[in-house]
Amino acid sequence: MSNINKLNKEFINKLNKIYKEEDLEIIYKWFNCEKRKTSFRVNTIKSSNEEVIDMLLQNDLKVKKVEWLTNAFILLNWDESDLWKLDLFKNWFIYLQSISSQIPVEVLDMKNWTNILDLTAAPWWKTSQVAAKINNTWEIIANDNNSIRIDKLKFTLDRQWVKNTKIIKNDARNIINNNSEYIEYFDYIIADLPCSAEWKFNTNNEKSYAYWSNEVVKKNYKLQKQIMKNIIKSLKKWWELVYSTCTISPEENEDICHMILCNFPEIEIVDLKINYEYSRPWLVNYENKFFKKELNKSVRILPSEESEWFFIAKFKKKID
Repeated sequence: MSNINKLNKEFINKLNKIYKEEDLEIIYKWFNCEKRKTSFRVNTIKSSNEEVIDMLLQNDLKVKKVEWLTNAFILLNWDESDLWKLDLFKNWFIYLQSISSQIPVEVLDMKNWTNILDLTAAPWWKTSQVAAKINNTWEIIANDNNSIRIDKLKFTLDRQWVKNTKIIKNDARNIINNNSEYIEYFDYIIADLPCSAEWKFNTNNEKSYAYWSNEVVKKNYKLQKQIMKNIIKSLKKWWELVYSTCTISPEENEDICHMILCNFPEIEIVDLKINYEYSRPWLVNYENKFFKKELNKSVRILPSEESEWFFIAKFKKKID
């Protein structure tokens, strides 16, 4: 517990305002954890759950299926580095991906003949997960604003046999301004937005938390607000947008969702029912600000040895 004192005092104060004592114990354990469990997703474009399990058993690896996610597994023995040596990893039959980060794509109820936008496509797990979910059938537009990340995205998608994906380079705040044809164009939007990334924090690694400040949080809140105000225009009526972050900060989670519901009457929030021992409810209020009660349909994921911080909310655009 003493290692927690290495973290920014403002951050610790924020934690104490948000979480109960029993949850803080889980969080502190996570901060001090030297070795976290490895999780992965089966790439069903190239393989299947059954085939991957069989290959793992042949190599004496034990895994646990995450029952509430379609293709997610947790490694029970060996280390992540041991997976790297196996053909199923080298051939991209599996993709290392955290449990929490698989939720946003999982909760989208994708149907036929759709246009899909991965708004901030790097890291590239979202685009490849969507492609596997729809079995390379419909168009995915993967957007990012960084050429190096786009090159990595292209490499990763190619290795996973992802097809029907168009990669574009845009600042997410201006995607509609730069592409007017995208107004009410997308059936599904995945908005996993830039945030203060508190999931990285580990008291055994100073670099993982030294960058954090409330100013960083405020900067990301402003950026997210600009992005969401722009991108909602591109969502078709009756279709879905999933918003997510890997931070605990209410400014980057509930505050953004509250802003959406207050400023866009055509947008409603959809109830997420996630049966997970580390899922937690929304915040009713923070820093004397009360959030809309509809936010009780969103979900916070507590960090643990097998999961990381995450916040997920799903929205739908109504007909006027």
